[in-house]
Amino acid sequence: MSAAVMRIALVGSPNSGKTALFNLLTGSHQKVANYAGVTVERKEGRLHLPNGVVHPLLDLPGAYSFDAASPDEVITRDICRGHHPDEPAPDLIVCVADATNLRLHLRFVLEVARLGRPMMLALNMMDAARRRGIRIDKDELERRLGIPVVETVAVERDGADQLRRYIAEHRPMAAPAMAADGDLHADVRAMLDAAVSMPSATAAIDDHIDRWALHPLIGP
Repeated sequence: MSAAVMRIALVGSPNSGKTALFNLLTGSHQKVANYAGVTVERKEGRLHLPNGVVHPLLDLPGAYSFDAASPDEVITRDICRGHHPDEPAPDLIVCVADATNLRLHLRFVLEVARLGRPMMLALNMMDAARRRGIRIDKDELERRLGIPVVETVAVERDGADQLRRYIAEHRPMAAPAMAADGDLHADVRAMLDAAVSMPSATAAIDDHIDRWALHPLIGP
């Protein structure tokens, strides 16, 4: 465990609850400005941990993919890769995913993991996932991704306690190297099959949605 101050970045697709989690983690300790030359907001706050250490926390713009199609995605991609001229690479990337809709979020998680940088996954909206009967094998997801996975509920006061504790008690570890030309679609399907159990009433519908949402050409 290290008490050294780290630069931590939250990343995630739109509707992952990333910014709600950022607000929960930082409270009123936030600074908002624009990145130089663009009208994209830069939000930074302070993350207070149980061990007394305070880390700067950056809320990166939402992104569906690193195949950048918008200024927001370009900024997020460049910062995560360490290529942004005004922003150093984060010491730890916390990727936020909607636990009720992992089929739409895991593809971007895998893109981030391919960078091989210190990273962890926050399964957000776990309360909603449980209410819907969605069961997620966190240990299996960790094994397949090769990164730590924690549960969060951004709308509850103590919904980020597990995340705070993990960061306070563990050194950041780089994600294992992944083939840059791997089939993301196949990898996501394999992870969903192994680690996520949907209610039987919706499983057939979700299978059809998978085929559209994860399609490399027509999906997000």
